[in-house]
Amino acid sequence: MNDIVLASPAKINLFLEIVGRRPDGFHEIESIMQLVDLCDEVHLRRRRGGIRLQVSGADLPEGRGNLAYRAAALALETAGLSDGVEIRLVKRIPVAGGLGGGSSNAAAVLLGVSRLYGLYWPRETLQRMASELGSDVPFFLGDGVAVARGRGEVLTPLPPWPPRWLVLANPGIPISTAWAYREASSKLTGWEGRVTLPTLTAGGPLEWPPVWAFNRLEEVVLPHRPELVALKALLQEGGACRSSCPAAARPCLRSCRTRARPGRWQPGCGSAEPSRRRLPRCRGTRCSTPCPEARDLAQV
Repeated sequence: MNDIVLASPAKINLFLEIVGRRPDGFHEIESIMQLVDLCDEVHLRRRRGGIRLQVSGADLPEGRGNLAYRAAALALETAGLSDGVEIRLVKRIPVAGGLGGGSSNAAAVLLGVSRLYGLYWPRETLQRMASELGSDVPFFLGDGVAVARGRGEVLTPLPPWPPRWLVLANPGIPISTAWAYREASSKLTGWEGRVTLPTLTAGGPLEWPPVWAFNRLEEVVLPHRPELVALKALLQEGGACRSSCPAAARPCLRSCRTRARPGRWQPGCGSAEPSRRRLPRCRGTRCSTPCPEARDLAQV
């Protein structure tokens, strides 16, 4: 095999609670992560030596500053290969949007190098390598929906829901995840009534629609971003059973019963009379396990 193309899906945090600060400087979290079918494309091709990275669709570094490049370097070094790899990333997932695009790209590169050179590393090996690259990289080599604990790398798979539709609305406001967690650190002792997964699941399995959706980082980010408060209110006005700003609260999401028309709000997500109010960079996306476009990563 000389070349390969993999879909590299985004993820959403349907639930995120910050449990505390760890001695290693990271935060202890409890989260429920879910793949969606908004995907980048990762093109890989063998080359005689070295790593070459090209990125289209976003202004991102094309050297070691890119997680995909570091994933390729780790895979080639682990395999002891003198050959190299050419990588072309076609970006569709918003950058700095809390949707895990960079981590997903890194996971796709690990898997792609494994296949390109006939290594066919098992999932456990790939996830162990992925944990060296970032906290949520191992998730993208799993089954598509999981509870994440620790700093995000300790995964417990969850039974899949049937395919469901979500609306992702991206206002184009980049917010640093590092900043959000630093702000969270200063507020940990003041937060009352922590929501924990054992409490959440005490009544039985989690069901859809996710009326239980929760994101602690909203309390950090929303006071600084009134436009996100307004966007969330618009989602709820449109009939959302639950709206949330995932990860560091950049794109907002809502669950809905049927496919939503991208760029236009439909009350009840299926009404015959769409609202005239438009959401910024809004698209319908499916939430499934594995999502059809993400089979490459979900079927390691």
